[in-house]
Amino acid sequence: MKRLTLRENQEALLDMMTEFDRICREHGLRYTLCCGTLLGAVRHKGFIPWDDDADVYMPRPDYEKFLGIIAGEGVLPAHMKYSKDRGKGTFYCFTKLLDTRYPLRTSNHLEVKYLFLDIFPVDGAADSEEERKEQFRKERKMVISTGICQWYTMDRWWGFIAYIIGFWFYLGHNLFVPRSRIVKKMNESARKYEFGKTKWASCHNYGYPTEWVPTEVYENYCELEFEGRKFMAVSDYDLLLKNSFGDYMKLPPVKERRSRHYMRIYKK
Repeated sequence: MKRLTLRENQEALLDMMTEFDRICREHGLRYTLCCGTLLGAVRHKGFIPWDDDADVYMPRPDYEKFLGIIAGEGVLPAHMKYSKDRGKGTFYCFTKLLDTRYPLRTSNHLEVKYLFLDIFPVDGAADSEEERKEQFRKERKMVISTGICQWYTMDRWWGFIAYIIGFWFYLGHNLFVPRSRIVKKMNESARKYEFGKTKWASCHNYGYPTEWVPTEVYENYCELEFEGRKFMAVSDYDLLLKNSFGDYMKLPPVKERRSRHYMRIYKK
């Protein structure tokens, strides 16, 4: 197998994003670029030069419709499939589109075998700030627990030590607290407040309070240029980016301009 360069990796992700966008437009589903992908669209009009993944948010109602649609025969191309977001054997409470033409090797995301596009549901959040903080404190603990459930190694000089220590955490946690049980609790917490029924909305999957925004942010959308193509984003993308990155137009120091996913992508 041939290992892809970073740019080839990004081009493969762009094809996945285009397929996802096609399905959403055909069925009138809302979504927005998010996280580093949204930052890349605004600051670079494409991928952040050192980024190797892609992320989108979908309001929960649209997310559930999307999962139902892609479950239909012939909706996704033959080389694409998706991961489970609930039930036995689940690793995350969100879904990933997978391109089986591109096997993946990595020190984390061990359950994912192929290049992926992350699709996160956006749910409601409590109107009370104190309730939101308490909910996210609990969710943050669950996120940490799901991380412990993976057998991590890192592509660094100390990777072997992390590999050995990580194995025992992985073994013990999976024996006594299966990851699928934690993900079930995360799903229950995320869906505690129905999207659109509260003043606030958030992606709960990582327990980051900075993601709180007024629900109305997810009512209006625009198109942003990304690698010469057009993708959807919430009109008030400035608020999402400021919440996540602060002064987002400022480039990070050179030493921080690297991916944190430790991924190696190959082509069959």
